[in-house]
Formats: sequence, structure tokens, C-alpha cells
Amino acid sequence: MRRLAPAALLLLAACPGPARELSRAVREYDDELVRAYGTSDPSRLYGVADRKEADRVRVLIDLKTASKLVLESTLESLEVTSATATGGQGVVETRERWRYHDRPLQPGAAPGPEIVAAMAMRYQLARQDGRWKVVSVSTISNEILEPKGPRPSGHGQGPAHGAGATGPPAAGRR
Repeated sequence: MRRLAPAALLLLAACPGPARELSRAVREYDDELVRAYGTSDPSRLYGVADRKEADRVRVLIDLKTASKLVLESTLESLEVTSATATGGQGVVETRERWRYHDRPLQPGAAPGPEIVAAMAMRYQLARQDGRWKVVSVSTISNEILEPKGPRPSGHGQGPAHGAGATGPPAAGRR
């Protein structure tokens, strides 16, 4: 599902306590996001995200399902560039590389184009139920690396954080 670059693992290991916890919470959220889209089942997101964020993803998965699509995605790399906590609130900024495409549920239908995106993300977290949970996610920047040339319609923000009925999961993201 995801592969972390060795440098990102070293950075995570070097983080002090709260920053390490925040970084781990973001990684868990991204893992569950991949699983939720791939299985069309967001139920496990409620363990790593607050209700509003998990409900937002549920709506996006429902849009994919209504379009008879499943988003297949892989988080190829995740680098935490900053992580800070103040009281029960936290902010994590990352650089991520995603690979994703829409898989049609109809037998014989061709999959959507494979997209590779390099993204800078900002995660807002809050301490809830004794753990850090993602409250909201925003895209700082997004660069489509593949395919080269004209961009497929509906693919602007990446699998974890952007979307339309045929694009990545969270279109119209903040």
C-alpha cells in the first residue's frame, strides 16, 4: 500500500515525542484513506479522523461508488517537513508522492489513466479519545508528474485529498 522513503523514516525517528505521535497519526490516516477508497468502506477512518473528516471522505467514496468506480491508490513516499503541537491541537506538513487511478466496477471496462502526483499537504489534528486524530487536510501544492502533457479532467488534487466523480477522492479540497 505505501512505501516510506528511508529519509522519511529517519526524520520520523528523530522527531521528539509529540511530533512523532502527530507524524504517526498522519501516516495512519493516509493508510486508512487508501484502504477506505480501495474497499469502498470508510468505517476504519473514524478511528484516525474526527467524525466530520471521516464523514467527508464517506461522501466522496459514495460518489465513486455511485459512478461505479473504485479509487486504487498508493502512497509512494511521505516526508514530514514539520510537526507542531500546542495543547490538544497539532499541525503536520508533508511532502507526498501518490500514484492512483480509477478502477471501474463494470467487468471489461478500461481503468482510468494512472496519475502520479507530488503534493505538499497540511494536516490539522486534535487530541480526541486519548489519541491524535486528523480534523482537516489541505493541499499546499500539487504537481502532476505523470502522465506528461494535457491533464485528464477531474484530476487536480491527488488521491488522498482531491476529487470529482472520476478524479481523486477529495475534489474541491480547501
